[in-house]
Amino acid sequence: VGSEMCIETGVNLSPYHFARLFRATFGCAPYQYVQEQRLTRARDLLRQPGSKITAIALNCGFNDASQFSRAFKARFGETPSVYRARTNAR
Repeated sequence: VGSEMCIETGVNLSPYHFARLFRATFGCAPYQYVQEQRLTRARDLLRQPGSKITAIALNCGFNDASQFSRAFKARFGETPSVYRARTNAR
């Protein structure tokens, strides 16, 4: 395991060592970083009328709208549909 090629970096690092270096650099685990990027992109897309929430969820890398809705609510404190209604009402 220690001599595995770490796909994320293209250099010889074990996945464990890569995760440690990533956390030291960015302050979070690689998965958390990717999740935050996906949720931020989804939030931006929700501000644009016309796209269905399921399409946004899939476009941002979530498996389905339910998974997306749970993650979005956990991060931003409201569901995607409530967020969209609130921001588009302005």
